[in-house]
Order: sequence, then C-alpha cells, then structure tokens
Amino acid sequence: MEREPDTISKGDWPFLLGLALMGLVIFGYRLGAPGLMDPDEGRYAEIAREILVLNDWLIPHLNLLPYLEKPPLVYWLTALSFGGLGETELAARLPAALSALAGLFLTYGLGRAFWGPGAGFLSAVVLATCLGYVALGRILTLDMTFALFLNLAVGLGYLALSREGPGLWPWAYLALGLAVLTKGPVAVVLAGLIWLLWVLYRKLPLKSLVRPGGWLILGAWSLPWFAWVGWRYPDFFRFFLWEHHLGRFLTPAIHPEPFYYYAPIILGLMLPWSFLLPWVLACRGRQPEPNPHRPFLLLWAAAVLVFFSLSRGKLVPYILPALLPLALLLGEGLAGLLGPGRRFLFADRGLKISLLVWAVAGLGLAAVYFWPPAPVARELAKIESFSPLLIMGLLVFALTPLAALWRRQAGFLFLGALLLSTLAPVGVETVSLRRSPRQIGQAVKAQWQPGGALVGVNLYSQAVSFYSGQVFHLLDFRTELEFGRRLEPGRGRFFATPGEMAAFAVSRPQTLFYLKVQYLPLLEQTFLGKLRLLARHQDCILLSYEGK
Repeated sequence: MEREPDTISKGDWPFLLGLALMGLVIFGYRLGAPGLMDPDEGRYAEIAREILVLNDWLIPHLNLLPYLEKPPLVYWLTALSFGGLGETELAARLPAALSALAGLFLTYGLGRAFWGPGAGFLSAVVLATCLGYVALGRILTLDMTFALFLNLAVGLGYLALSREGPGLWPWAYLALGLAVLTKGPVAVVLAGLIWLLWVLYRKLPLKSLVRPGGWLILGAWSLPWFAWVGWRYPDFFRFFLWEHHLGRFLTPAIHPEPFYYYAPIILGLMLPWSFLLPWVLACRGRQPEPNPHRPFLLLWAAAVLVFFSLSRGKLVPYILPALLPLALLLGEGLAGLLGPGRRFLFADRGLKISLLVWAVAGLGLAAVYFWPPAPVARELAKIESFSPLLIMGLLVFALTPLAALWRRQAGFLFLGALLLSTLAPVGVETVSLRRSPRQIGQAVKAQWQPGGALVGVNLYSQAVSFYSGQVFHLLDFRTELEFGRRLEPGRGRFFATPGEMAAFAVSRPQTLFYLKVQYLPLLEQTFLGKLRLLARHQDCILLSYEGK
C-alpha cells in the first residue's frame, strides 16, 4: 500500500472530523454522570482538590499529608480542570478523556504516515472501539495520559529512526518527559528498550540513539520536579524509586500476579477486536507484499506486554500502551482486505475462520447466559444489576461477525464495535453505583457543623473527602498515607487506640464516623446509644455523634 505524503491535505479533514465526532461521543457522553470511585478516582481527584486548597503545586498532598508515590502531571491537569469547570466529576475525568481522544489522532497520524489516511482512520476506529480503551478513557487514572505521551514518544522516535529524520527527536523526548512526569522513569525504560531492540533488529548503528539534545530536553522537563522534592524530603528517592518502582517490579509485595496474567487481560481490553488478533498476527504476516512497519509494531506491543509480565506487581491498566500498536496492525489488515464498495475480499481464509470463531464464541456465551448451569447461575445472580447491559452486549457481540460474513461488508464489524462501545459508559455507571461513596460524601457536606470532625474507623475513603471537602481523622491502621506521616509526623490526625478516638470525639461539638457495619459494636460500646445514622452505602455507614 503506497504511503501518502505527510502534510495534512483536504482529504484528511473528513477523517479528522469523523474521529473528533466519534471520540467526543464515546469519551464525552455522560462523562460526569457516574460518581467518582474509590480508590483511584477518589484519590487523584482529592489530590487535585488539595492542590487548590493549599495552593501548593509542587508537593502533592492527600489528607493534607505529602503524597509522593507518583509524579504530578495528571494532578496538575485535574486541578486546572477544577479551576476552570468546578470540582465536578466531569472536570475530574476530563484529562483522561482528552488523552483518549488525542490517542485516536495519534493512531490516525501514525497509520497515515505508514500506509495512508484510509488505514490510519480504520486503525483509530479500532482503538476507539476497544472496550478496555473506552472504559479507561472515561475514568480518572494516570494510565491513559501516560499511554498517550509514551506512545507519542515511541512513535516519533521510530519515524526518526526509519526516515533518518533527526528533527523529530526533540519532539519525541519532549513527549517522553511528559510521560515521566505522569508515571516516572518507567517511561524512559520502556521507550529506550523499544528503540534499542529496533536498532538491534535492523542492525542500525547504536550511535543513532545518541541524542544529547533530546536528553537535555528530557531532563529539563522532568528533573526539576524530582530535584525539588528530593531537596525537600531526602528520603523521597529511596521511597519513590525503590518501593514504588523497583520494589513493585522485583517483589510481589504489591498487587502480585502470575507471569501469564496479561495474556487474558490484553484479549479482554481489545474486545471485540481480540478475535481478529490471531488472524492479523499470523495470517497477515504471510502476505506476498510484507508490511515494512509490521516488525516494529509487533516489537512495540510485545515489549510492553513482556516488560510488565516480568514485573511481580501487576495491574490491568499497565499494558494500555500496547493497544495502540495492535490497533494499527488490525486497521492496516482490515484496510488491505477492502475492495470496491468497502466489501471484504474473502479470499483470506484466516479472516473467515476468525469471524466464525467470534460468532461461535458469541452464540456460546449467549446460550450460557440464557440457560446457565447452576454454578454460573449463582455468579450471575450476584451481578443482576448488569443483566440488561449483558443481554444487549451479548446479542450485539454474537450478531456482528454473522452480519459481516453474511453481507460481506466491513461496515458491520465497525458498526457492531461502535454499538458495543456505547455500552461501556453504561457499564461504568453501573459499577460506580457500587463503588462510589458519593452519597456518603454529600451527606457529610450537608450535615457539617463548624468545629466538627470526620473520623474513619478502620476505613478511609478519598472520594468521601473529595465530595465533602473534609479530611479524615483515622483510627490507626495501615494506609497509603504512611510515607506522608513519616515525612510530617506532627500532623496529628491519627488515633492510636479507640479510647483516644473517643476522647477526641467527646471534645468536639460534632463527630461524623465513617466505618463498615462490622465495626459498629466498637462504637456502640463507647458512645452508648448516642449515635445517629446519617447515610449508608453498601456495607459502609455514616454516623453522627454530638459531643460537647
């Protein structure tokens, strides 16, 4: 497939406008409707709120204690969003949603540079309709912004290497610096690893990676914040680099999972397109006119997956950067099979087999749902609130490949994927009903009296702090605030014993207790019927005690 010129032309605007409209709907519709969920959304929103409260943009705080597990870029973006739009769910999620939208344009740009605007557009549509990408683009985490800047850096570096375009390296290192400010030096490790492996594979001179000017740009963007925090808190580098980078990679202390953990995860994140991955990875690789960019895209995705698979600590969003190169492979593969009228050229047996497997899997899942065996029925009963969503999703999932096979039209695949992507926001809203303590936080705000206090009894919720605008006093138990406590031990918001907590409550005009129902007897023994129930969410309750 002949590559188009790199400059944007009139022919690009329909594609760009189409991506903008699709992305705004997928990532923007009802973005602010679900409540912020603990722990991640509540944590990052509360850190951004405290930036504005303290007017401290250099040292992130959580519960008014230094919180230095991650660099501050997403906190800064979220705080700016709050400043412009107010402290709302929409403002909190806007940086992730805009990062996801920008990722579509990045995919289009890379696909266009490799094969032309048609393949670039299809690649971006594939990425936009991966259910994992949609879901992570609609919740507040660091991962979508990190994936955007890391993939921008990797893609620009590859274009610089493959086209001998040194002018792209400063932009690649600028993007890499932003990725470092999002999640830390893992960005440099991943980008450097991918570029090095490519240079070795192509037998290019290693000096092609020596870019002192780029290193200066990277250092200028990322090092000042780390140097400032290290100067303020000398123990920062040990905590940040060892405990939360090398420690997570080398030891199973945090989120331990087996080596193969990401094999099913990547398939889940890529749904529904994951059923075409075997075809695009195996069958398309045997085409008479090989794709010259295919080896790099495979290396890019594999490096991300293998690197995080080797890590002892694992979380689902870590491998988000692998979705973009896989979407590019899928988009190019589908574009290569389209003939006049956008019909499939069904000479490709591998594609037909993949679609049949997809259809059989969809029909099988639908059959299990509607006629479940006893163990499955028990599990389905636990998620009864998802039933309408599951029924619609299963029907669309099963009918999409059948329609494409029957009508020999590529449009049915993309239409089905778009319909499934519209169900992802509904799924996020349904999950938030269980995981967001929004009503608890709103009850705290409504009942708050001057001189009052919010106490967590073996329970801490960042989202409750965000919604109420109040920090927690905590009955002493291990939380993510431990390092901040060590840095500033004088901040006395922790109780060593229930007796100390009770004495504090008696001295206040009002104390609001947030706890799980199982700890209610502990308070009832101390306050002897003087507690009033204010709100309840799942197994968590909010109680009021009127003191002096």
